[in-house]
Amino acid sequence: MARNKYPGTCYSCGKYTPPGYGHFERYMGGWRVKCVKCASGRILTDKDKGVIWAQKAAKSQEAKAALGQVGGGDA
Repeated sequence: MARNKYPGTCYSCGKYTPPGYGHFERYMGGWRVKCVKCASGRILTDKDKGVIWAQKAAKSQEAKAALGQVGGGDA
């Protein structure tokens, strides 16, 4: 599983999962998110490298969307 760059609700515990604080996976033709705490038991902070990467990627995607440059990509 890879880190989520889009927010979602953890399918395991039901909690809101902001970008970088979970993993995404393909499921029944769509995407779903599982928070890192449910996936591995880890507690993440804003200083975690995966969180920083995912938040940067999400901001970059938002900027592209604002400019009309949205294309296909990962979740």
